[in-house]
Amino acid sequence: MSGEPRRHLPAPFWAILTLPFGLTVGFAGIAVPFVLRARGVDMTLIATVSQVAQLPHIVKPFWSPALDSGPRRRSWFFATIALTAVTLAATALIPPSTTDHVGPVPTLWIYTAVLFLAQAAVATSASAVLALMAVTVPDSARGRASGWQTAGNLAGMSAGGGLIAWMLDHVTTTTTAITLAAICAVCAVPAAFIDETPPPRQSAWRLIVELFREIVRVLRSREGWTGMLICLSPVGSGALTNLFGALARDYAPDEAGTERLVVIVTGVLGGVVNAAGALAGGYIVDRVNRRLAYVVFGGFTAVAAIAMMIAAATPTAFTVGCLAYTFANGLCYAAFYAFLLDLLGKTRGVTTQLALYAGASNMAMTYVTWFDGASYDWAKALAPDSAWAPRAGMLGMDALATFVGIAVLWGMLVYVRRARARDAATAGSRATA
Repeated sequence: MSGEPRRHLPAPFWAILTLPFGLTVGFAGIAVPFVLRARGVDMTLIATVSQVAQLPHIVKPFWSPALDSGPRRRSWFFATIALTAVTLAATALIPPSTTDHVGPVPTLWIYTAVLFLAQAAVATSASAVLALMAVTVPDSARGRASGWQTAGNLAGMSAGGGLIAWMLDHVTTTTTAITLAAICAVCAVPAAFIDETPPPRQSAWRLIVELFREIVRVLRSREGWTGMLICLSPVGSGALTNLFGALARDYAPDEAGTERLVVIVTGVLGGVVNAAGALAGGYIVDRVNRRLAYVVFGGFTAVAAIAMMIAAATPTAFTVGCLAYTFANGLCYAAFYAFLLDLLGKTRGVTTQLALYAGASNMAMTYVTWFDGASYDWAKALAPDSAWAPRAGMLGMDALATFVGIAVLWGMLVYVRRARARDAATAGSRATA
C-alpha cells in the first residue's frame, strides 16, 4: 500500500481550518491594542503585551518535534484547537487593567499570561495545519492552497479581531467567550476529512536533537540560510497590523469614530482586503520567483506606511492607508507560505522545519512591532506639542525597517548570484580538465 495520502482537501477548506489561528492572533493584534489604548495604556506597553503574545509563535520550533513523533498531525490539531477555545474564552473574561490586582499582580499581566497560553495552543495548531498541507497537497495545488490558507488566516485576524473589539464593547464578556469557543470548534470540523498517513513513531527527544542538527544544516546550506535571512528580515513582517487598532484613535474625531475605524476598517474591510491580497498573491507566486515576490510585496507595505505618514490624520486617510497596507500584507503572506512549501516539500520532519522558518518570521514581526510602538512614544516625548510626530514616528519606523531589510536582502542576492557564478565556473573548469 502506498504511503501517499489517498485524497486531499479542496483548497478553500484550508482557509476554514486556519480561521481559529487568525481569530486568536487578531484578538492580540486588533482587539487588545484597541482595548488597552481606550484604557490609557501607552504604545510601548501595548507593543510589549503584543511581544509577549507573539513569543509562542517564535519559540514553537522547540516543542514542534512532538508533532513529528508518531501521532497524526490531525490529532494534534484537534487537541490544540480545543485548548485554544478554552484559553481564548478565558482571555475574554479577564479585565486587562493596570490598576486592578489579584494579590500583587495587576490583572493586565494575568490577562497577558492567559493570552500567551492561547497563542501557544493556536501556534501549535497552525504548525499541524501547515504540516498537513505540506504532506497532503499536490505540488500543482500548493499556490492555491497557500493562498486560501493565508486568506483564512488574515480574514480571521482582521475580521475576527474587529468582531471581538465590537463584542467587548457591546455584549457581555460571557457571550463573547462562548462565541469565540464555538467558532474554534466549528472551524475544526474539516480536519476530520483529511486522509493523512501517520508519521513513523520516533522518540521526541531524538527529534529535538535532530532539530538542532537541522538548524545547523540550514545555516550551513546556501538555500537554507538565505531562506532564514528572508524570514528574519523586517521585509513583509506586516508589523503595523498589530498596532492599527491602537493607532486608529489618532485619526478619529471621537470614541465612536475610533470604534468604527477599528471594527469596520481594520476589521471587516481589512479582512476582505487581506484575503483578496492573499488570493491574488497565491495566483501570482505560482508564476514568478517566490522569494523575489515576497521582497517586492514587502516594499509595497513600506510605500503604504509612507503615504499614511504624509497624509492628514483623517478617517479617510486611515481607511485608504490601512487597507493598502493590509492588501500588501496579504500578498506577502501568500508569497511567504508558498516559498516555504516549495523549500520544504515532503521532507522528513516537515512540521519542525516549518515551525523553524515560521518562528523566525514571527520574530521579525515581534521586533518590528516593538520598535514601531516605541517609536510612537519616543517621537511623542521629543515633540510633545505635535499631533503628527507620534504617528510619523511609528509609520516612519515601519517603512525604514522595510527599506533597510530590502537593502540587506539585495546584498544577499548579489552575493548568492556571484557565488553561483563561481561555482559554475569551478564546475566547468573541472569538467574541462
